[in-house]
Amino acid sequence: MATAAPPVPEPDDMDCSVCHEQYAQPKLLPCGHLLCHHCLLSWLQSQDQALCPLCRCAIVDPEERGQKSVQDVADGFPTDLAMADLVGAHRLLKQSHSCICEEAAATCLCLTCGDLFCESCRKIHMKQKVARNHTVEDLTSLTVDKVAGSQPAACTVHADKTTELFCPTHGESICHLCATSRHRSCPEVKDMEEKVKDARAVLAELAVTLTEGEARLDKAIQQLDDHLAETEKQTKKAVAEIEAVCARLEKSVQDCRHRLNELAHSACSHVKEAVTETKTCLLQRRGKLTSHKHVVQRVQEAKNRDTVSTMTPVMQTRVGSLDCSVTLPSGAKVVSKVTVVIDAEAVARIEKELSGLGQAKVMSADLDFGLVPVLSFHDNHGDDIVLSNNKQTAEKRGRGCCDGIVVASQPMMTNMLYEVILDKRDAGTGFVMYTGATTTPPEALTLPTDASGWPSAVVISHNAVTVNGGQTLNTNVGRKLKDLPEKSRVGVMLDMKRSLHLYINGDDQGEAAPSLPDPCFAFFELWGPYRQVTALPVRRIP
Repeated sequence: MATAAPPVPEPDDMDCSVCHEQYAQPKLLPCGHLLCHHCLLSWLQSQDQALCPLCRCAIVDPEERGQKSVQDVADGFPTDLAMADLVGAHRLLKQSHSCICEEAAATCLCLTCGDLFCESCRKIHMKQKVARNHTVEDLTSLTVDKVAGSQPAACTVHADKTTELFCPTHGESICHLCATSRHRSCPEVKDMEEKVKDARAVLAELAVTLTEGEARLDKAIQQLDDHLAETEKQTKKAVAEIEAVCARLEKSVQDCRHRLNELAHSACSHVKEAVTETKTCLLQRRGKLTSHKHVVQRVQEAKNRDTVSTMTPVMQTRVGSLDCSVTLPSGAKVVSKVTVVIDAEAVARIEKELSGLGQAKVMSADLDFGLVPVLSFHDNHGDDIVLSNNKQTAEKRGRGCCDGIVVASQPMMTNMLYEVILDKRDAGTGFVMYTGATTTPPEALTLPTDASGWPSAVVISHNAVTVNGGQTLNTNVGRKLKDLPEKSRVGVMLDMKRSLHLYINGDDQGEAAPSLPDPCFAFFELWGPYRQVTALPVRRIP
């Protein structure tokens, strides 16, 4: 997917939000915004809570802040080299400069060697054999982005040499002299053009990831707005019905009318507050994606090759740590219907004396935007398990049979298939992969060494289904769980009646257990030779 080139920042966009001066060593915050290094230091020192001054996202966790000095925290953030290049170029074009001869004002810049010349020195420079292919342009015709990418990158070891190579082993841009000396024993030294080409390809993929994440969050935010509007509509409808009843009771019902209006508004207010809070969370996450997308696009379009090669792994790590999925709080509710319930006997009594005129009732429903959830594993897992790939891959490191349980981070939604693919398994026969659902949130679980007899779960094996460690349902729904080959797919699904179904390689094996409570969480156990599974995209079952 192609992305449009980001506009070159205007001078005001290069200003720090704290000092309101152009960035000096701009540090990239977790939210994607920038602060000068010295401003970040002073900001962290002056604030009880380290929040970004622009979006109020946390700059550093309180626990980390307590473990590190402010200096170490500030130094730990990467420098946005692309922005630093642009700021330097803007300053160069804004200021007046002298020619290298120091006898006249400079009128042009050699984009190849970075020297400033007056007209006389320019002619001399271009006559030199070594400079015949250099690009020299008038200062008045140069743009910030062109200058930012034109400055030659000097080798950090040999200042008189430019960097033309890249050493992946050390992650350094080097000159040819370094390649034959300090890096002679390195297994691979790449041409800088090849490295930059690879880096730009990675940056393009990062930009697509961030753009798609923005779109998903935009969709969720829009639907939250729709729910807010519907809540307001239902509130007005409830108030209108109350007004109609109160009108029939004329003056004697005025006090009761006021009470019922308050009930109606109060009944819906908690829903609006919950949805608004969820929307705020999504807006902050979207802000992070947008900020990082701008950084990625800025680095992607940067002309300085060192900047691109250096910033790319930084942005890979940063984007990898961002949450591009749409996950919502498990207990979030929206108004599906607001019904005013009037007690007929109370109405009869009110004709004689006003006392208690019914109630305003809110019918709640699970918050479902029609968006597909993401299956990832909780940090509370078996002792033999290591998570990777944004907690979507679980690997069993030891060779024992037990301590291989992983549990989904989010509760199961109905008609959604939570599925994993078996990436690795050792040789051996007669082994079973266990799966099912636990009714205890993963953060509160005490995991057994193996799933059989689990007291708070429905456990599916090849010859039975065990409920809460006691009741055994004699069913062969899991008969295909035995001796699964690599690349097999195993999943569980709750139907509309909250009955648990087992799926193997996309096929429904039947109902394993009926009427599971809400919430419940899918789990998978790597038992015996089963070494690694990876979560597949959750998909809706018609």
